[in-house]
Amino acid sequence: MKKILVVDDKKNICKTLSAILRKEGYNVQSVNNGWDALHKTRKFKPDLIISDIKMPDMDGIEFFNSLQAEKLNIPLIFITAYGSIPLAVETVKDGAVDFLTKPLDYNKLKLKIKKYIGSTVFDQSEQPKQDYQFKKIIGSSQKMKELYKIINTAAKIESTVLILGESGVGKELAARAVHYLSGRSEHNFVAVNCAALNTEIFESELFGHKKGSFTGAIEDKEGKFKLADKGTILLDEISEIDLRTQAKLLRVLQEKSFEKVGDNKTYHVDVKIIASSNRDLKKMVEQGEFRKDLFYRINVMKIVVPPLREHKEDIRELSDYFTKKICSTNKVPQKKIAEDVYRILLDYDWPGNVRELRNVLERSLMLSEGSILRVHDLPLDIKKAEVNIDEQKSESEREEIIKILKKTYGNKSRAAELLQMSRKTIYNKIDKYSIKKEEYI
Repeated sequence: MKKILVVDDKKNICKTLSAILRKEGYNVQSVNNGWDALHKTRKFKPDLIISDIKMPDMDGIEFFNSLQAEKLNIPLIFITAYGSIPLAVETVKDGAVDFLTKPLDYNKLKLKIKKYIGSTVFDQSEQPKQDYQFKKIIGSSQKMKELYKIINTAAKIESTVLILGESGVGKELAARAVHYLSGRSEHNFVAVNCAALNTEIFESELFGHKKGSFTGAIEDKEGKFKLADKGTILLDEISEIDLRTQAKLLRVLQEKSFEKVGDNKTYHVDVKIIASSNRDLKKMVEQGEFRKDLFYRINVMKIVVPPLREHKEDIRELSDYFTKKICSTNKVPQKKIAEDVYRILLDYDWPGNVRELRNVLERSLMLSEGSILRVHDLPLDIKKAEVNIDEQKSESEREEIIKILKKTYGNKSRAAELLQMSRKTIYNKIDKYSIKKEEYI
């Protein structure tokens, strides 16, 4: 049972909120000031805290700061009067999860609670806690804002969703967001890695099997579709399914029914299907490698997750987030990233996308010494890419200087003026790049 702590100096609010949340199936306790809340948090260990801001002795902000100081990273929703909204907004920026204004809209509060900690009937074994939240899909660039918008739209409809994108961009994270923002969020999210399953066991994994239906089937087994009933199933890398299984999958999409391996009984499910692929499915259809009817069945609502090279402005934010998470997971002191490291990370093209960025940071952070991640801590291939980029920039600058020298017929003072550099600088650069007179005269 999920645990919620309610903190408010008004006892009637604590009583009302506690009653409402207990009806929802949560284990709720309440206190009336920040000091008691801090003590209760240590003992009760709530999954989520709902706190007022304005309270005597220790107010909500001081309470939140105390939690941070003790590294008690518990989702916190502030409830606040209209006049305290700016204060609530600033605190949310500093790490609090969310806030709601008074008078409380209890339906909105319930939705936020489900968003941050799930519901009382949710199967926690199917996914890492909270990884579905938009705040876990890091990025505030225009590309990412467009992605959030289409995810929200996909969550509101029951149609099949197709998520496309290169390896490592975060397609599964986008799928989880669709599920947890949908009306199915109280039920299971089941992810199936199609590329990791061979043809012989694929049908058994998807649809289940009866005992004795094949060698090794020592007991009845429920398939992934049955486990996802009322919830969502992600068919990750659907392009790897063979044509025969694609035909059976098409029936599930059309009729929401299937048979277990070795069983003639028809089973019916109510499941939202999300498919993902890093391959061009339309091209696979043209080449006869993917069923045309299945492609059109899954390609109803399409989400394209952009590669990291197309939203590099998010790299700093992503790097800070991963650094904090990696240090916390490995129980090492938090580290900062040196500015010249950011520059290298921004210049690199990241063929492995966000996954590669995270892996590079994890490796570098674990091998680094001191409290700051520096350039020499980065892998050699990342630093080599920086050297290549510097060489390209140098070559570009050399060509520009020659171009301007030609334009000014070798007048270095005039060329320096046009290039917006001193006369001494242009002489230094001519020497640095070994620019010969015959190249511009």
